Amino acid sequence: MVVEDLRTGTRRRVDCDGAFVFAGMRPNLDAFGSIFKVDRHGYVVVDEQMRTNVPGVFAAGDIVSKRYRQMTTAVSDGTVASMALAQELA
Repeated sequence: MVVEDLRTGTRRRVDCDGAFVFAGMRPNLDAFGSIFKVDRHGYVVVDEQMRTNVPGVFAAGDIVSKRYRQMTTAVSDGTVASMALAQELA
């Protein structure tokens, strides 16, 4: 893969089998305005079923307020949200 140092613009090739992309410390929710309840760090507050404060809207992964942010918990949250949504639609 090719990586770029955003400060210097220098690019270099890195041979690897996989990568985790770090996209910053603040979730990008700008497109949604302020409709979601967020914690003091800007992450969406959800219940145990991944429901937001907006009826019928679920959130999962790295935008959710939680202690650990990693791919495994994001996949888990997505599963919980999809199962809860399926129950609501049934």
